[in-house]
Amino acid sequence: MTKENINEEKLLLGVSDIQKITGLGRDKCYEIMHCGDFAVMKFGKQLKVHRDVFYDWLENKSKNSYIYKIR
Repeated sequence: MTKENINEEKLLLGVSDIQKITGLGRDKCYEIMHCGDFAVMKFGKQLKVHRDVFYDWLENKSKNSYIYKIR
């Protein structure tokens, strides 16, 4: 799925959005959200990440040059 396909109007992505984008399970998506490689906002119990920040991380454009290893 590309950036343009996933709810282009959404500025903030939640765990369910990350699941749709990556095809990973809920637990792995929470692990990614807690990995510390990008800023995550917390609204009550919900975790959100800015769309552009997540896609930059996913495309490995962030300042961290390694690829995230999913256990």
